[in-house]
Amino acid sequence: MKEIYITYEEIELVLIGNYSKGDESSHVYPGSDNCFDCLEVLCGGQDIIDILEEHIIEDLEKLALSKIEEIW
Repeated sequence: MKEIYITYEEIELVLIGNYSKGDESSHVYPGSDNCFDCLEVLCGGQDIIDILEEHIIEDLEKLALSKIEEIW
């Protein structure tokens, strides 16, 4: 499990989830992308993932993935 700190629309959030590194492609395998699956979204210590719309969670996962790739 990874804990990622991000700012979304000027709100500080902590995303907790699983990161999996994608596979490289070859001439016989197309490969796969890196992925971050968000399990919790903490705002002020409270998990708010249940009240977020799916497209917002997807945006947050993309932000987390960008931050992870930037760091590592």
